[in-house]
Amino acid sequence: MSLLPLNIARVSNLQRTTMVSNQVTRTQAKLAEVQNQLTTGKRLNRPSDDPADASAAVQLQKTLEQRQAYADNISAATGQLSEVDSTLGDLSGLLQQAQTIASANAGTDVTPEARTAAAAVVQSIYDQAVTIGNKSYNGTYLFAGDKATDPPFEVGASGGVTFVGSSTTLANRVDEHSDLSFMVDGAAAFGATSTRVTGTADLTPGLTADTRLADLRGATGKGVRPGQLVLGNGTVSKTVDLSKADTVGDVVTAINAAGVGGITASVAAGGKLALTGGAADDISVNEVTGGSVAAELGILTPTGGGAGVTGAAVGPALTELTPLAALKGGAGIDLTSGLTITSGTKTVTVNFSSPPLRAGATVGDLLNAVNGSGADVTARINAAGTGIDIINPTQGAQMTVGENGGTTAADLGVRSLGGTTALSELSGGKGVGTVAGNDLQVARSDGTTFAVDLDGAVTVQDAVDKINAADAAAGGPKVVASLAATGNGIVLTDAAGGTGALAVTSLNFSPAAKDLGLDAAATAGGTVVAGRDVNPVAAQGVFANLAALRDALQGNDTTGITSAAEGLQGDYDRVVRTRGETGARVQEYESRKDRLDDQNLATQSLLSEMQDTDFPAAISKFELLQTSLQAAMQAGAKAMNLSLMDFIG
Repeated sequence: MSLLPLNIARVSNLQRTTMVSNQVTRTQAKLAEVQNQLTTGKRLNRPSDDPADASAAVQLQKTLEQRQAYADNISAATGQLSEVDSTLGDLSGLLQQAQTIASANAGTDVTPEARTAAAAVVQSIYDQAVTIGNKSYNGTYLFAGDKATDPPFEVGASGGVTFVGSSTTLANRVDEHSDLSFMVDGAAAFGATSTRVTGTADLTPGLTADTRLADLRGATGKGVRPGQLVLGNGTVSKTVDLSKADTVGDVVTAINAAGVGGITASVAAGGKLALTGGAADDISVNEVTGGSVAAELGILTPTGGGAGVTGAAVGPALTELTPLAALKGGAGIDLTSGLTITSGTKTVTVNFSSPPLRAGATVGDLLNAVNGSGADVTARINAAGTGIDIINPTQGAQMTVGENGGTTAADLGVRSLGGTTALSELSGGKGVGTVAGNDLQVARSDGTTFAVDLDGAVTVQDAVDKINAADAAAGGPKVVASLAATGNGIVLTDAAGGTGALAVTSLNFSPAAKDLGLDAAATAGGTVVAGRDVNPVAAQGVFANLAALRDALQGNDTTGITSAAEGLQGDYDRVVRTRGETGARVQEYESRKDRLDDQNLATQSLLSEMQDTDFPAAISKFELLQTSLQAAMQAGAKAMNLSLMDFIG
């Protein structure tokens, strides 16, 4: 550093003093700055030290802080997924143990007492599986999804297990642009999939003036979006504004108010709109530019359609606001009888007439009545908006939906064992086995018998019809086969008037009688044989199959043991697959952490270059400033060395 001479030969004492003081002060300030850098190890101690580098350093520090948040997310996610991996390992071990028990008890040499003892072990495995399903980590439940504060698996009064968590899993931000899930879908991992009675009846409501446009599927299948259309009669054309129309009645009113010739609109049969004009009218309906409402209402008629135009069906959709009286095109359903729903050990009658649904009751009222009945089922409108499904969400509990003396279940299409039920669906998809020739024999109360050949029967109603036809061919009608008026099952009623008991037996070793629920386990009461319900709806998954194995062991049912073992193998495969996917995600998180560490190392190196003191350079500068300060003070002392002559005027 160069030293500037103090040119003070011809200046006043005050000016000389000021110059010396300023020089010393500046040097001391620079010296203090270098001392601070050496003491703190930081080149930038305040923004004014280097505004440009200080600004860049602040941004780099923010980047490091954000990455630290990402690192914390990765650490938390890795911990949770590692716990999930370990937990699924425990579950797979339990499933293997259950399969081993099933294999050991499937043989004919195992005693009923041994199977009963094994059932107790399976019950313990079942309880442990529930505990695993409700395992928590750091205050959150591993398999509950975004409802992580509550246990995801709930044991009901019937002993079945219901998944009450969420299949929506949460994700953590792991970098500026990526989110990775740190949860496993509990419903998928445990196979907690709900099984339903899929409504077979088309409940599409009739089209009325009160039908909302929002509830129409539209002639094009894309709904109806209010807009404008151009209505003409061959002479006059007018734009009809339907942009504020809410119902079909609003559309009719707007078209009629347009006053185009003698054209009027109305609601026609078949869920359609109709336009009718006078003899001189040649009706046309066109879109305004960019519009689509005429096509969606099914009345688009680009060229003259004469004096009458009947549109295409606009397909009213089933919604919770649909009046029950409008169902099935306005035919309605039986509301006086209600439904009988069995879920596990619980049977509930859903009676819509006591207390009655309010006048003008809607589909929403009906759904609320079912869902609030305590039957532990869920009724909802299907995705197509044409019918109702009733869902069994509980593993280990079988659900049936039957009649309560009327036709309500059939009208709604939710009877779990109805006339249209395929025989192949019965007994959990095992179907009805038949043999060549006759399958079963019915003994009437008068001592006469008739045989039934079920070959060619496809539905439950086909089987009922074949029984009635065989009875008629053998001198009947003396025995009437029908579906149960209450609950479910095939019922045989004897009218022969004899003193014997009505009975059904198998012929030619055919399993058909048992598969139809008409075997010895059926309820027989003299002139009536009430068949079992052989089409219960059971949710599948870990708990359902463990319960099935337990029950089969308790019932000494070797076929059931084998079937449960097959289900458990599927559960084991699914759990192993889920565990593998979890492990892959753990590896992905760890890879992200490694990349984040590399990025942080580079950023910290750059930040250090900006902030940290270059000690060799700072020490050299410090020594130079010390020398400069000493020289300035010495020069000032000499320059300020006053004599008596300085005070003589």
